[in-house]
Amino acid sequence: MKPYRLDQLDLDIIDLMEEDCSLTYKDIADKTGKSMWTVRDRMTLLKQRGIVKSCKAEIDYGKIGLGCKAMIGFNVPPEKIDEFVSKAKAEKRIKRIFITTGSRRFHIQMVGEECGEVRNYAREILPQYGIFDIDFEVILDEIP
Repeated sequence: MKPYRLDQLDLDIIDLMEEDCSLTYKDIADKTGKSMWTVRDRMTLLKQRGIVKSCKAEIDYGKIGLGCKAMIGFNVPPEKIDEFVSKAKAEKRIKRIFITTGSRRFHIQMVGEECGEVRNYAREILPQYGIFDIDFEVILDEIP
């Protein structure tokens, strides 16, 4: 597939979606001065090309009884990666999965009613997948 060159309208749409992904095509059209149909066509292209992957709500988990948010860093044996990723994607308490460089290659963002629940997950469930070198960090605050 030929590389897609973003123009200013694409960049404007991306900026608006990052700011508020609940905007409608009409909202974006009003803000960019373009027609709703032009915006729709661009959004379709951005999605088809994998530039815009999804649009998700930003949730205040504390307000729904999930008062602990944590990042857990760890390593996974190569032969267990697919099994772990499949399990992690099915776990509702795991909100994001990251693969990074550094001493701990995997990181998950997880929520729970209390931090002991999340810590126990790290201690009891993760080792079942051969996961080692676990680092548990509570997220105190998030700056948008």
